[in-house]
Formats: sequence, C-alpha cells, structure tokens
Amino acid sequence: MHSTRTTRATRPLRRLALTTALTATLAASITALSSPPATAATGPGTVTIGGLCLDDADFGTQNGNTIQVFTCNGSTAQQWTWQSDGEVTVFGMCLDVTSGSNATGALIELYTCSGAPELQFDHLPDGTIYAAKSGKCLAVQGSSITNNARIGLAACDPSQADEDWAAAAAPAAQYTLSAGNAVQFSNIDDTPSSPFIAQNGQFYYQSSHSLYGATDSRAWDFYTGSGFDTATADSTLDNAVDPNDSSDSNANTTARCDNSPTGLTATDAPAGSSYAEANYCDLTGIWVDPDTGNWYGLVHNEFTPQPFGDGLHFDAIDYAVSTDQGHTWTITGHAVTSPFSTARENTTAFPNSSYYYGDGDPRLFVDYASGYFYVFYASRTLDKSGGTAVWLQHVARAPIADKMATGSWEKWYDGSWSQAGVGGAESDIIPSDGGGQGYLSPSSDYSPSTTGTVESQVAAGTMPDNSQLAVMNVAYDAYLGEYIGTPQNTVAQDAGTLTPLHFYATKDLATEQWADMGLVSSEDNAAWYRWFLDSANMTSSSLLGRTFRSYCAYYCSTYNGEYVNVTIAPTSSAQLPAEPVASGVSYRIAAGNGLFVEQNGSSLTTASGSASTAAQQWNFTPTGDGFFTITNASTGQALGVDSTSNAGRAFDAPVTPGALGSSPTVGQEWEIQQMVSSLASSGSSTPTGTYRLVNRYSGLALSLTSGTSSAATAPQRAWDNTGSSGDVRPTAAQTLTFTAASGTASNTVAVTNPGSQSSMAGTAISPLQINATDSALSQSLAYRASGLPAGLALNASTGQITGTPTAAGSSNVTVTATDGTGASGTTAFSWTVSPLDLALNKTTTASSVESGTSFTGNLATDGNPSTRWSSAYADPQWLEVDLGAPHTVNEVKLAWEAAYGTAFQIQVSNDGSTWTTIYTTTSGAGGTQDLTGLSGSGRYIRMYGTSRATGYGYSLYTFSVYGS
Repeated sequence: MHSTRTTRATRPLRRLALTTALTATLAASITALSSPPATAATGPGTVTIGGLCLDDADFGTQNGNTIQVFTCNGSTAQQWTWQSDGEVTVFGMCLDVTSGSNATGALIELYTCSGAPELQFDHLPDGTIYAAKSGKCLAVQGSSITNNARIGLAACDPSQADEDWAAAAAPAAQYTLSAGNAVQFSNIDDTPSSPFIAQNGQFYYQSSHSLYGATDSRAWDFYTGSGFDTATADSTLDNAVDPNDSSDSNANTTARCDNSPTGLTATDAPAGSSYAEANYCDLTGIWVDPDTGNWYGLVHNEFTPQPFGDGLHFDAIDYAVSTDQGHTWTITGHAVTSPFSTARENTTAFPNSSYYYGDGDPRLFVDYASGYFYVFYASRTLDKSGGTAVWLQHVARAPIADKMATGSWEKWYDGSWSQAGVGGAESDIIPSDGGGQGYLSPSSDYSPSTTGTVESQVAAGTMPDNSQLAVMNVAYDAYLGEYIGTPQNTVAQDAGTLTPLHFYATKDLATEQWADMGLVSSEDNAAWYRWFLDSANMTSSSLLGRTFRSYCAYYCSTYNGEYVNVTIAPTSSAQLPAEPVASGVSYRIAAGNGLFVEQNGSSLTTASGSASTAAQQWNFTPTGDGFFTITNASTGQALGVDSTSNAGRAFDAPVTPGALGSSPTVGQEWEIQQMVSSLASSGSSTPTGTYRLVNRYSGLALSLTSGTSSAATAPQRAWDNTGSSGDVRPTAAQTLTFTAASGTASNTVAVTNPGSQSSMAGTAISPLQINATDSALSQSLAYRASGLPAGLALNASTGQITGTPTAAGSSNVTVTATDGTGASGTTAFSWTVSPLDLALNKTTTASSVESGTSFTGNLATDGNPSTRWSSAYADPQWLEVDLGAPHTVNEVKLAWEAAYGTAFQIQVSNDGSTWTTIYTTTSGAGGTQDLTGLSGSGRYIRMYGTSRATGYGYSLYTFSVYGS
C-alpha cells in the first residue's frame, strides 16, 4: 500500500504519483560471516568496461595508489585476481573504498589486504561490481569512460554504461534464469494477492485497497475457487458486515481502520489535504490457525497524513484476527512499529531536515521449517519539505505458536534478533554478495540527528542509499533448496524506466544473507506488488517447484497486471541440495511418536514397531522439480491425497495408496522438509535431523497416529493443540525420520546444466554439448531429451545437440543420461527460439534525430535493447527499415522509451515511396507493444507517427519485424 489506490474496476486514481516518482527520482553462494583466509577463486584476468581495463596506475604497490581505467595493454597492472573472501588483488594488494566510505562518489584505491568489509567486492550476473560494505556498485567517474578516469561508488544500476563491467576471471554466475511470455492477470489491487487454504480445504486469495478521498473505496477483497485461475470474487465475504457494528464491513473498512490500535492514535490530516481519514489500512498476508481454523493477517496502516507538510504519512504494521472465516475482523494489536516517533511534526524526534516514514509494506512468509513467521517490510526516509525518498528494507520474525501476538515479534538488528517488534531498532538489509554481512551497521544507518537533506546524507555516506532488497516478497524453492526473493525494483524507481526483474536467494532466514541470483532480462517491471505461485498446485505462493509463476501488478513488462513462468536452475546439478534418501534404497518412515506407516491392502495403517516386510518399506523417487513420489516397495503404489476436490486439502485429509500414472498427480508429490532449530538470537539455523513430508496439493504434512485415519495430512505445527477443536494431532505425529531397510544406493549420474538457451528460427545453432559424469568407472552413458525445439536433435551417444530451429517459441528441455546399470541423472533448462527479426541490422533511416544527440535510427534495429532512436520534438515523424527484399509481415514489436506515440501507423511499401497502412492506432499506451495479426508485404516498412504522448519526440529502443 502506497500513496496510490485502486479498485477492481478502475485504474488507480493516484498511480500518477508513481509515474512522477519514476520520472523525477524514480553469487548466489552464501558466504558465512566469518570467512577463511583468502584463496584465489580463479587465476588473474582483466576487468573491462567500455573497451578499457581496470588499471593499477603506474604499477603502484603503496597504500592509496590510484585505481583507474586505461587502455588494455596486457600488463600485470591490469591482471586482477578474485579471492574467495571477496577481495580483489593485484601485486598482493587489494581494491579498497577510500576510508571505508559509503558515500556516492567515494573513490576506489589500492590498499593492504586485511579482510575489512570495505575490501570486499563481487562481480554480479548483471555485470555490476558490488561493494559489500556500502551496498553500492563501482562506476567510472566523470562524464565519459576515458583513460585515467577514476572509479567510485554509485547506486547499483546495470543499465548504466559506466557500471557495466566484464570480468572473465571472476567467479561465474551460479544460476540460470529464464521466463516465458507474459500472460495478462486482471484482478490487481493495491496489495499483492495473498493465497491461502481454509480449514475445510477451500482455496482463497485476498487483496486490499484504501483510497484517500472521502467517498473513495476502501475494501478488503476475497476471491475463491479451485485454484488461482478459477477464483472469482466472493461476494458473501466481500459484502460481509459486522453484526455488532454496521459501520464496519469488508466493503468499507474506513471505521475498522480508524478504530484500530494504530487508528486510535492517529491524527486527522491538516486542512486542504487529500487525506479524508486519519488512518488507512490494508490486510495483506493470511495464515490459518491449525488450533481453531481462525484467520490471521498482517495489516498495513498509513496514518497521520502529511506529518511535515510533504504530502505523505507514517506507516505501521498491526495484525488482525477473524473467528468467522473472514466475515468480520478485529485488528487486535501492533506487530511492528517504527523505532522513532510517529507524532505529527515531532521536531524533538526529528530535529533536522529529514524524517523516518515508519514501518510498512509488509510481506508475510510462514517458515514452517523453523517455526517462525517472517515479515519483510520497508521504510522510507524523506525530506520534510518533500523531495528525495530513500527506501530501506527490514525484517522481523515471531514464533508461529504465538499467533502474531504483540510482543512476540523481534527485529533483525546489527546481526541478531535482538530488538522488539514494537518500537525496536532495525537494520537496513542489503545483499551479502562479496562476503558482506548483509546489513548496514548502526553507524551507517539512518539517524534523525544527522543534518542535511536525504540526498546530501546519501552522498556524504551518513545514511544508506536505496536497498536493493526493498519491498521483497519471499518463497521457498524446493528444487533449489533455497529461499528466493524478488524486491521492488529500485533501479526502476531511480531511473524512471522498466528494468529486468531481479532474484535473490538465501539458504537460511535466520542469518538474512541474501545473494544475487541474477535477473530475468525479458521481464521488465517497476512494480511494488509482486508474488509467486506454484504452477503445479495453483494455490501456494510460499512453496515452489523448479518452474513457477511470478506475478506483477502495475508497471509490468506487457500488461497492467500479468504473470510469467520463471525457471531458475543451478549451473551445475552438484549445487542441488543433498537429500536424506537415495534411489535404490527402501526406507521405513517413522514418526516421533514411534509409529511407522505401512500399506495394508488398499489402505494405510500405522504400526508401533518396525518390521522387515515390504509393507513398511517405501521408495522415494525425485520428480526433478524438488518433490518426490513415495511408493510402497511391495505394491508400487504411491502415497497421495485426493487432488480433485477440497477434501484433499482439508485438515486431516486421509492419505491413501494409489497407482502412478504416466506422471504423478499433484496430490502424490511430496516435499521433504528439513526441520531446523533457530531459536538463538543470531547465528545460522541448526538441522534437527528430522523431517516433514509436505503434500504439494494441500501444503499439509503427513501425520501418523493410531486409530481411525491413522495416516492423514495435518497443518504444519511446532506446538501441540491443548484444545479440542481444529487440528488436534500432536507435533510428534508429523516429525519424521527415514531409516534404510533394504537395497543399495545405486550409481549416481550428474548432468551439468548448460544454462538457459536462446536461438533464432531459421538459423543453425552452435552445437551444444551436454556433459555428464558417473560415480562408477567405465560406464557408457546414453542420452535422451524431451522438449527440444523443432528442428533440433540430441546425439544419444555423445550428448551433443545440433540443428536449425524451425519455429519460434519457448520450451523446457529435459536431458537424461543413463548408464549401463540403469542409474541416471537429469538436468532441465529452458530454450527460447525467437522469430527471425527481419529488421535486425538492416538499413534504417529516420525523419529526424533529436537535436544535440546521436540517437540515430539504426539504434532501434541494432539488436541492443539499451540503445534507441529519438526524433525531433515535432509531428509527424517516421522510422523506416529496408528489409533488403520483399517479405510478408505479420507482426511488429515496438519497445518505446518514455517518449512514445499515441497515434501512429505501421506502413509497408515495395518501392519506399507508395505506402500501405497495415496497422493504425490513436490510443497507443507506450511500453512494449506487440502488434500481432498483421497482414501486408513489402521491402520497406516504417512507423509513421502523427501524435506524441509527451512534449518530447518519438523514441524507440527496438523496432522488430517478423514474418516470412
């Protein structure tokens, strides 16, 4: 929830506020906090930018020697070694940020290696070089990349040429990321959509909005159905009114917000303000209590508007409870609140030019493995008079057993969970790449006593710049065995343009060590609101497989609301998590209460003693997606729940054996969840040696008890229910161990992931070699593949893929290598075949070029999405491409810069003189416009613009033409 609101039916009234902000202001290996002595990750090599090399001036070896860029000359002064602890060395000396500064423009020098944080760097997958202490990146200083230009700190922005480094000797990216085409999603709101499943197995998702005007809509909305794609508005819930207070309803939450714990302390806006109420609150993130079936959720409050006359407000996070499945709600108490005063114009708390926005924009993640709620939330620091805003990111947690209660939350601060959720101090978390600590120390964080504007404080290094992790939504990727997150795009906020979606990962939420996985270059966005969805069950946003949906609401790549299917894979299968089970071995599954599960005819029972019979032995087979099927060693039937109805998702749904088809049902897929202990205030989580089996369809855990329905699924819990309602199965019933009973672990075959592939239809690919290794000697491997683009083939003996793609499209390719014993290994990756761009690198002319620039027409057809053509500030204007020969045209894709055409035509011609219009519009919306279904032919094609959206000209990053 921000300074803009929306309803289901209309575009948000104040999204212009974001547009204005965008225009005006707008690796993955986790390193421990204590690192071993530095060792070289690779041999030395050059680090280049703009055709020049990072250079140790005059071969200096003294502290403070100048680091610059210079003509690449092969000298030892340009040979840099990337050490495993994040240090970058030449002549045994280290790159260093002068005086350990965090300031924008702080220069890089040479200094004695000491392991200090200011000596730690990482070359990220997007080409930036990250400075671990400051959370900033290295940029060439000055207006151009020229000999002797110095290097200094800047806000990380991979789209800037002065931050785009090549470093072949640096550690390689650990992941490949790819995405399919955007699919439109219409039910967008002013929060992310929050999926959850009720006690009876009914699926819901929830969103909210609170517009500021006196008669504007303020509602908590609910959708329900069999899954996300089928869910529709639940009119009963949406229109539910509190029978004890007719002013309080889900359709009008004004009174609810004003009478909440935060609302009761809020003050009305000053005269002339657009804020009609003292408080606005949105429900975001729902958890269902296994003891009662009650619904709990976090509440984002925006209150005491315009505290310093800048047009904004304060933020705080409360929690709410519904005892009647969402019909009525009580906002019960505070969860997370600011460490500073939120009283209007409190010049004692904020004596200088800046103030602290408070704590808001919560994103809830329920970490059942550790037994904690985690809330990732943001704050802003602002100038009292308006102007620059800097986004900071924080995190707090609370034991799930405490059910969000006030006082149970603790904030991550200075490396530990040491501060109270209500009023406690909080650290700005940043990526931990390069061996960094992953947060800013208190001395580098915001302080109200610091003088100067926000901009001047950032430049002076006395407060943080925007955190790259701001407003991050989080899920657990079962395939990778890591938590992943996508933050708000701070580059988009700063640069005023859509930029690629970034992903981060951590292995342990207890340490908050988030590392850069890379970006999805095809999914540009500037969205506050994003969430995940498992593409197999269509109900979970917190537990994902290898390929999953990533949703975006507002300022997305193609539509106002959309999702894309994202695939993240490690570059080597050796990076995948070690599992407690192995192929070729049968296991007994025992619960903490001493019961074992066994198959008895067509049903499951439990026994109190282990047996050597096959009825108690189970084989685990990976699906290749992070989940397993579990089949009985005697019958071959698989454990599962009914995946065709709500009954299979309800508390205490029976688990039964069933036949496996050609592929398992989602009810027959199980995650092996490793349970951990992370009760200490700091330090990493500790595995307990026990596991849960979590059903993919329901998100519930296999629970073994005696009596009726002895094998069922139950809510994940770390405490026992002392009542008689809800789920009463004990924690011990779902706390499992696996004991090998028979068989021998088979040979292991590891297939190296080649990374995401891309090619162009009609163009032969460079042969792609798939490599695999076998733990057994002298084994021949046979390769097979599925999902290859049409026209490509895999050599079964060598593992080499060759051919010419014949059609455009995206596919997921799976390659399996099998040895003579039957052992096999698999890798999966995406392959995108682009249609042949008929305009690529063809002769391109334009009616004009923007005065004083070199933004010529050919820059729209050079294949580089960062370059652009820009015209004079007048109508009409045109961009023309000579395709070299006559072609049939059926699609044109335009990627506009902020200066776009509202009225334009696409025209074709055989002679470049007489033109035929094949597309026309008077309501162009800018962004990326994919014009399909066209019909025309000619040697020449042009965009002919007749009306501009801005006072500037027409500006295109790309002008692509497809056909035959």
